[in-house]
Amino acid sequence: MTAIERVTRIQRTLGVGVVLAAVLWGTAVTLGILVVASLIDLMVGGLEPATEWRVPIAAFAGLAALSAIVWRGRYLASREKVALWIEERIPSLHYSLVTAIETERTGPFTPGLEAAIARENIRDVTIRALRRAVLPAASTALAAAALLYVAPASAINASGLMTRLGARGASAALPDGNRLANLRVRITPPPYTRRGASSLDDPPSIAALTGSRIVVSGNGRADGIRASAGATSVEISSADDRWSVSLVMPSRPAALSLSDGRFERLLVLEPRADAPPGIVLRSPLRDSTLRSPQLVVQLTATATDDLGLNGAYFEYLVTTGSGEIFSARTITTPVVRLDGAAQGSISARLDLFALKLSQGDVVSIRAIAQDRNTLSGPGLATSDTRTFRIARADEYDSIAVDAAAPAPVDSSAMSQRMLIIMTEDLVKKEKTLARAEWVKQSTAIGELEDRLRKRVDEILYPADSPEAEGHSEDPGHVHGESENSNPLNKDLLEAYNALWEAVRSLQIAEPAPALPPMRVALEALDRARLARRVYLRGTPPKIIVDLARVRLSGKEKGSASIRTPLNAADTVRARLAAKFNAALEMIPASAAGGGAVRALTMLRVEALSSAPSFAAALSEALMALRSGADATLPLLRARRALYGEPEARAGLPSWSGIW
Repeated sequence: MTAIERVTRIQRTLGVGVVLAAVLWGTAVTLGILVVASLIDLMVGGLEPATEWRVPIAAFAGLAALSAIVWRGRYLASREKVALWIEERIPSLHYSLVTAIETERTGPFTPGLEAAIARENIRDVTIRALRRAVLPAASTALAAAALLYVAPASAINASGLMTRLGARGASAALPDGNRLANLRVRITPPPYTRRGASSLDDPPSIAALTGSRIVVSGNGRADGIRASAGATSVEISSADDRWSVSLVMPSRPAALSLSDGRFERLLVLEPRADAPPGIVLRSPLRDSTLRSPQLVVQLTATATDDLGLNGAYFEYLVTTGSGEIFSARTITTPVVRLDGAAQGSISARLDLFALKLSQGDVVSIRAIAQDRNTLSGPGLATSDTRTFRIARADEYDSIAVDAAAPAPVDSSAMSQRMLIIMTEDLVKKEKTLARAEWVKQSTAIGELEDRLRKRVDEILYPADSPEAEGHSEDPGHVHGESENSNPLNKDLLEAYNALWEAVRSLQIAEPAPALPPMRVALEALDRARLARRVYLRGTPPKIIVDLARVRLSGKEKGSASIRTPLNAADTVRARLAAKFNAALEMIPASAAGGGAVRALTMLRVEALSSAPSFAAALSEALMALRSGADATLPLLRARRALYGEPEARAGLPSWSGIW
């Protein structure tokens, strides 16, 4: 083999290597851009309008990389430059190869040059160079393809490369005459959103705002095509040699079932609820107590909403009084119109002096926002409440008295007031209530009054007192002052006897005659409540415990066994797991996964509201099954989303002893 033949062969080999490396690098760049775009869409979201430009941009970048590498290898067209490339990598040739090519067998030194060239292993040098050029490109392309394969399918829009290829493959696999192929979906949001309509081409599922108008259309006439959403059938219309189905997006996930003879198609309806607005009260920052109602408060609040705000305003609740006698009035500021803005702020000035507040009054302030939802709303949002209280004069007393729970007589007096109010309301309703309801309510009040009578009897005669011996608490027994009664309890005796008279009237459904003795009992209880009181000045002394003396002085009575905590039964997840396993068993038996696809689709509809992560993983598996791709990894992700991460358990313990 002459030197020219050797260089020509090396020239062809390097040319093939350059073309192969250029194709591999172009493929790697294209797939890498698709992977980066899908991951950005998965993390950020909201990039649907830019999705259709992914494939052209990625293809252009790959073509640019291919062209750049081919341009770098343009010197392979020159035989002399290929010879110089070989001389550069084999210095022992001493330019004999270049000289042999230039002389072209005409010089006297050609045989010697040919012999020197034949002694060098030019082939191994060329193979090593090709490996260094092709292997990195091939590895990068394979890595990019693997990343694109395992990337979540939800991150790549339906207009992306992989989805288009899958859709074409699925369409090619469909037999002729299938009018359910190549569907077109048009989504029109509700008018209050002020958003335009959008279209989808042959989607596996439809995600839209609740209340949106969904129109699904396909090629051909409507004869023989049936549609149903859940258990409700949907009417099909036909126009311009296309059939269409129109429905409103339901509030809960459902499946739109389309059938055309032996062909069937399921579309998952994924409703997106209109989120309620949010509002934050920025000023004032905290609650306050004032000596006098002389303050001008600056109010500011910020509101946000996903679709647009309608308006916002402030609300004041002024509470006057204390105990069981109080009144309240509500004041609202004019509504500030926000005209569908995604966020806005409102402000106002509140003059507490203009509210004519008195001691003990409380003003509660909050901000309220509403969105533009006219279907299920409007949605309302309320902020945290800030309160301004006007202090009472008696709150500045210098004597510190520890607060304590009300005495039994105090609680009895408060309960008696409540029962009187209930009885007065019942008397007012005498002409509007039926006889049975009248008797029922009167008897219920009588039972509460009888409990109060027994409580007063316990106060009169405690169980551990000498007066309790020989005491009878029979129904109808009236106490007198001759029955070992304490003269200090005359008011309680009067209250007890009056309570018993009221109980008898209430239990025979005569609430009007029961009111006079009930009021007498209330007055007696009030006198007993205010009779004799002892107020402690200052704080009671603390009990000092000698820890060194009492430590470890107790005796153990025994210890209970350790109880194993049990996890709460998750019946919803168990039901989903059973259906998921049943659908997996159908995959090998069903033709092209048809029965399994239907089962997994209905399972995804059920899981959208209870297990969203599992439903998202099922979506990837369904796309793989419909396109005929390997669905092993998506199904594994779905199983992990349903069952959770695997638990690692420790192995067998090590042997004891010297080993």
